Amino acid sequence: MEERYLLKILTENYGIETHSLEFLREGGTLTYIVNGESKYLLKVIGSAFSKTARQSVSIMRYLEGNGFPVPKTILTKVGDAVLETEIEGEKKLIVLMEFIGGEEPELEKCASEVGDLVGRFHQLMEEYPAELVFRDKEFFIGRYLDFLRKKNYSRIKEYEELGNRLWDKVKDLSRGNCHGDLHRGNLLQNPDGRIFLVDFDTACRAPYMFDVMVMCDMTDYFNLKQEDITLTKEVFQKFLSGYSGRLKLSREEILSFPYWVAIRHFQLQATILEIYGVDSIDEGFIDGQLYWLNRWQEAIPEFTDGL
Repeated sequence: MEERYLLKILTENYGIETHSLEFLREGGTLTYIVNGESKYLLKVIGSAFSKTARQSVSIMRYLEGNGFPVPKTILTKVGDAVLETEIEGEKKLIVLMEFIGGEEPELEKCASEVGDLVGRFHQLMEEYPAELVFRDKEFFIGRYLDFLRKKNYSRIKEYEELGNRLWDKVKDLSRGNCHGDLHRGNLLQNPDGRIFLVDFDTACRAPYMFDVMVMCDMTDYFNLKQEDITLTKEVFQKFLSGYSGRLKLSREEILSFPYWVAIRHFQLQATILEIYGVDSIDEGFIDGQLYWLNRWQEAIPEFTDGL
């Protein structure tokens, strides 16, 4: 994409004179760092992602208005948070926000603080004025089973039975407006120590415990190790000490944590296959995931002991 054209957009629509653009990443959206008197983050979003992008900006603006730590959205001269334009014959959305320098925090050291932050987020999102997509068993479990059927996976019955058992453990839990992808990479700690929450493209209505688990799960996706199980439990307990000051989780919700860890494997694997296609994994990989999940089931009694 021609840098001069983007610089012109920034000048004409935002009144921002810049020195240069620094390409950061691409993944359906082109992201740049804008270098000038101040630093900004510039996103150039294709039409396929326009709906989720608008939702993300809407949530950020709502949270910002309530004093919650998110990057500030920079408005155009006429007050728009999202700029519609056309670049190289394609419709694009432009979103500009403040650049926050920092790194992913070490959750082991600040789990209680992050728990308080997530609890506050869940509280605020209950008053969010728009309806979010509802995530149920089909999203969390069914999508992956459908992919396995397409591959004619030989041990599909084991996955089906496990998926049903897992969902029975969580199906009646309290739901709320959730982040939907609350992994540690979506936290940013600036040099002053303040922690920000970012990227709301996958926000949804789902059980709170899904967000909680994704944040606290310290296990390796491919290699289940005892030290990671122990660390996950420690981080979860510290997280709860902060979260419970905002929202009180029921005993049933707390004990559902390990079941959500397993469900996450179904959910995340389906999302990966949606992006890369059903042939991106083979039967050996699927067997390996089933082995991981079966080992995790064996660890659940130890994990929940003392929670």
